[in-house]
Amino acid sequence: MAEHKSLGMTAGWWLPAAAAAALVAWTAAAYKPVSLALVLASLAWFAVSLWSCRALLGRRASWAFVVLAFALGWFAEEMGSRHGWFFGDYHYTDVLGPRLGSVPVVIPLMWFGVCQVGLTMACLIAWRHPVPPAGSGWRRGAVTALLTALLVTAFDLGADPYFVYQLKAWVMVKEGDWFGETVWGFAGWLFVSFTITALFLWLLRLVPTASKAPATLRRAALVPVLIYTGMMAYQVAVGDPVALRVVSFFAMGIPALAAALGWWQWRAAPVASSVDAAPSPAASARPIAWDAMTREADPLADRTVAALVGAWDADGQPPAEGLARLGQATRLMAGWTSNAALANWSPAGPGIDADVVAILRGYLSEAGDVPAWIRPSEVETAETVFMDYGPLSCTLLFCASLPECYLLPGLSEVLHIAGQLEARTEHRIRQTAAMVFPVMMKGGLTRPEGAGIAQVLKVRLIHATIRHLILHGSPTQSHCVPQRERRAGASLNEALLAHGWDTDRQGLPCNQLELAYTLLTFSYVFLNGLRKLGLGLPQEQERAYLHAWNVVGHVLGVRDDLLAHTMEDAAAMFGDLQARARARPADPDVRPPLGRALMDAMAHSIGVPVLRHLPVPMTRWLVGRATANAIGVNQRVGLLTLLLFQGGRLFLLGFDRLVRMVVPDFSITRMVTRVVGYHLLTRFLLDQTRPLGLPEELLNPMKHTVSGWHQDARSPRWVNRLETRLTRKTAGA
Repeated sequence: MAEHKSLGMTAGWWLPAAAAAALVAWTAAAYKPVSLALVLASLAWFAVSLWSCRALLGRRASWAFVVLAFALGWFAEEMGSRHGWFFGDYHYTDVLGPRLGSVPVVIPLMWFGVCQVGLTMACLIAWRHPVPPAGSGWRRGAVTALLTALLVTAFDLGADPYFVYQLKAWVMVKEGDWFGETVWGFAGWLFVSFTITALFLWLLRLVPTASKAPATLRRAALVPVLIYTGMMAYQVAVGDPVALRVVSFFAMGIPALAAALGWWQWRAAPVASSVDAAPSPAASARPIAWDAMTREADPLADRTVAALVGAWDADGQPPAEGLARLGQATRLMAGWTSNAALANWSPAGPGIDADVVAILRGYLSEAGDVPAWIRPSEVETAETVFMDYGPLSCTLLFCASLPECYLLPGLSEVLHIAGQLEARTEHRIRQTAAMVFPVMMKGGLTRPEGAGIAQVLKVRLIHATIRHLILHGSPTQSHCVPQRERRAGASLNEALLAHGWDTDRQGLPCNQLELAYTLLTFSYVFLNGLRKLGLGLPQEQERAYLHAWNVVGHVLGVRDDLLAHTMEDAAAMFGDLQARARARPADPDVRPPLGRALMDAMAHSIGVPVLRHLPVPMTRWLVGRATANAIGVNQRVGLLTLLLFQGGRLFLLGFDRLVRMVVPDFSITRMVTRVVGYHLLTRFLLDQTRPLGLPEELLNPMKHTVSGWHQDARSPRWVNRLETRLTRKTAGA
């Protein structure tokens, strides 16, 4: 009740109300009626904008905005009217009423009004939220301030000539080229409004913001859009000459429509304090004992590897014959070329150890079946989603899923153990894709000719092998394995044996927590990435996609109670796990080298120079600044690349929203991300000089599927032709 009451006529409003009343009385007594009307209109605008600002940002932030805009606006206008700074040589008349110095009092009040309207609209256009994103860095703040300044200047394109020629509110000493106004004056508007907004955004970090009822928030966010639209309508109605009416319609109408669409999308979403707010750990629908999950692995796979290797000696060395059996098991698993191949699998021949075959057959008999709760129709829907989005799926895999994997310190440490990061980065990418594509291709999880189940079962044993070699035996024995000196050029197995591990402090390698998190990076992160790109799926398709990856998780050995079945549940779990990772950083931290190596590998794969470093800002946007900084994705990129990404993202997302009102599936954003994905796809997966390690029975259908990705069935012909031009060099490689 107190919060709502604060928006009414409380003590905090009496002083400005008294000042406004005095200004009105002074104007009525000493100035013409037209001046009184203009003062009243300006005060009404100021009051409504102040109410909107208070509802969205809170009392302290709103008054800070007022003081900042009033002070800087008055200073800029005073210096302009006296010395010709910022806006050119001019002086005010008595039309706008009483003055403070040489500037009418209502002018700095208008500076607050236009900046508040512009800032709210800029946030709706750029972030689909009426307030600046929480924890905004200077780059995001600069983009928001620049967009605000552009919106304010667009308003001024039609307003200034009207004030000069029709109202005669001020007189230009020397007429300019824009209907009497100087171009320099518009540069001044751009600079002053940018400065006011940028300083306010910086100050906003120090001022607590408010949280209001959803209905109040919706009205408060819509008010600036209505004000801007009303100003546009007024300029279109009375603008003189007529050319100004056309200018105002397009210069103000397009951003007004884009902001209205942003408001509509935000209105339909749950109210949150920020578009970047991570899911609160307290929001988890079902509490999970994550600490216990760090000490639980995969009993079935661990028993299988332990049976293959045998007993270790007293010095912590694996038996030579055990490593030989493990190597033979790895070679035999290459025969798991399809799901059908798992049934009655029993290889025979010279040199094949019957004990190895028996151990693997026992593993397959227990792990080879899909869960009883599988829904094949939903799995088929998920396969269609992945394939329909084609190269875009690869962009999200490389720029979102893989980077998110690196956030967990324990998981990244296991990835780091092999060393030679730069040399093995592409290998890791290719191995990840070698699992993802068989899983998501048609029939990968449900048909005998598919290969998804077979590939996942291989990966499950790889995880168990890593645990076994790092821990020097079974993970059921909690112990500390001392680190050993590792020789230069050590093999992967030697690196794992020498690394050392403290299970009491670190938990088990590749534990249930890490497996559940990794699963979310391939399901939830993909779906959330589509949402960020403005390509969010219907709820039933999102549920189907989560379901398909839950089937994968079950086969991979993830406990069923750690599987997320809705986006809300997945977001809460993902937020829990990321919060844990940030609260417990590793020392030494091996994550930054992994992230940088991934960005370098992607840069080398993109043939178009201006797009080469695009994965860096794209990854930072998709995973968020906190995660990107933690994993070392903070490289400097060229100014052209940064402007191309930031400006292009804002423009394309807005343009897409506009066109989709007429053409529902239209998206230039999809085309751009498809181009990036296609370059990554051909470099890492389809390079004929480095064949992907998959059986021909799977590789050939995969190549056939990818060959159909050259055309996007949802896009018009001209978009497909543009995409073909941007991928031609890669396609011909």
